[in-house]
Amino acid sequence: MSDLEIRSATLSADSDNKKLVGYVVQWNKESELIWGEYVERFAPNAFAESLKSGKDVRALFEHDHTKLLGRTTSGTLKLEEDATGLRFELIPPDTQTGRDLLVSVERGDISGMSFGFRTIKNEWDFSVEPNLRTVQQAELVEITVTSIPAYPDSNLEIVKRSQAVAKGQNITDWQDENRRKWLDIVGA
Repeated sequence: MSDLEIRSATLSADSDNKKLVGYVVQWNKESELIWGEYVERFAPNAFAESLKSGKDVRALFEHDHTKLLGRTTSGTLKLEEDATGLRFELIPPDTQTGRDLLVSVERGDISGMSFGFRTIKNEWDFSVEPNLRTVQQAELVEITVTSIPAYPDSNLEIVKRSQAVAKGQNITDWQDENRRKWLDIVGA
């Protein structure tokens, strides 16, 4: 999963039905500045092929695979594209994590969504500052509920690599820098 990228959005709770609903991403909405270098947006139906494939997509808490909240194959996670974006409905499990999550969302302590994807097709516009990346087709790997909708440093290399490759730049220096940053984070 070395080419996995992470992005963020918002969510809301339907406490009567114990369900989380919202948009994983909205079409053609520009992101915040990513890594101080570029903004990104997703073209309509960027995940159409991925969703059509029937491949299992997991819903996680804080990108932690040990905190599984639902999945498409079990029907506890539903994903669909509409005119606004990629919409989701998630029925969290009746576990401590699931119950705590619903309480935290209802209180407004947690309102962020993030998602992991692999880019299949994208387009860059280097004529604007900051540069603009439009993801036209992507494979959705996971969605996650998060209190801090940020891009982890572990994915910095991947995001920067994709821009470097598009610009035809050497990525070795960025990879070394990102490895040093990751080692600092994990305390190695």
